[in-house]
Amino acid sequence: MTNPIIRQNVGIDISKATFTAAIAQKMLDQSVVIKSTKTFTNNLSGFEKMDNWITQFIDPQMAIHYTMEATGVYYEALAYWLYEHQRLTTVILAKQFKNYAASLNIKSKTDQIDAQVLAQMGVDRKLSLWQPHSSQMRTLKQFSRERNALKDEQTQISNQLHALTHSYQPDEKNLKRVQKRLDLIKEQIKEIEQDMKNILEQDPELKQRIEHVCTIKGVGFVTAISIIAEANGFALFRSKAQLVCYAGYNVIEKESGTSVKFKPRISKKGNKNIRKSLHFPSLTAIVHDQNMKKKYDLIYDKTKIKMKGVVAIQRKILVLIYTIFKKNEPFDENYFQKTA
Repeated sequence: MTNPIIRQNVGIDISKATFTAAIAQKMLDQSVVIKSTKTFTNNLSGFEKMDNWITQFIDPQMAIHYTMEATGVYYEALAYWLYEHQRLTTVILAKQFKNYAASLNIKSKTDQIDAQVLAQMGVDRKLSLWQPHSSQMRTLKQFSRERNALKDEQTQISNQLHALTHSYQPDEKNLKRVQKRLDLIKEQIKEIEQDMKNILEQDPELKQRIEHVCTIKGVGFVTAISIIAEANGFALFRSKAQLVCYAGYNVIEKESGTSVKFKPRISKKGNKNIRKSLHFPSLTAIVHDQNMKKKYDLIYDKTKIKMKGVVAIQRKILVLIYTIFKKNEPFDENYFQKTA
């Protein structure tokens, strides 16, 4: 009796320099067979070699899907390459992968195992196809990251200038050169912010959504752009919990029996650019938003740890940005009192 293939999928575990691909096929009797696993370089040459390798194991008469996890920026080049070559591609969030792996009771973690789990997930589950960033979101994310890098450099050079100014008999030429670098960075930051505004002028709907997000106390134009662009306009997210996990704000606990027990903490296994963008807005919100201040005070009174309260406010602001962007309406700070 024949046992034909009903689905086939390539699972891809990707890192900075390499990626590991595994081919899975689901049979009519619901069994899953891992046909092969192989590692390639994470560049164009590796993409093409993978494409040729796959043909040795798949059924050419049946559609082939690709499943990978959104890991930093390292997945993007391959995801775009697959999309441009009309491959059916799914990009899942870390929490989705973790939950599926847990359902299989898999405790080991290697590149080969992760690729095989992703391959099996692709034939077991009906997953949504990945849509790349719009050109606006992709450009806004690049501008945002460029600005963040310049701001870090500005802080470094400002500290350098301060130290030189207060040193014994500083050389004037040295001071002028450092000041010139600082002025150039400030000018470039202004140019980037203007470029961001120009992009929004060409997309009235996106501009309106971001203006609504900016009605949250503490959230300015640059913060809104940074978070929304990093999350690709929240296109991949179906719930607030997914976004919280993607940003690394999900709480993890480590406990085993009675001898091993650590305090709960956020995972930080997520998009660090989002967390960085929310630091100063959270401090502003604690001062100027009474609801945020009450939440912060409640956590601080309970734990006596300021950073726990600040992180809780960051997480709250992130959820508010997601909600307001999706609803496309201004923030109402009295919403919770009205509903109560």
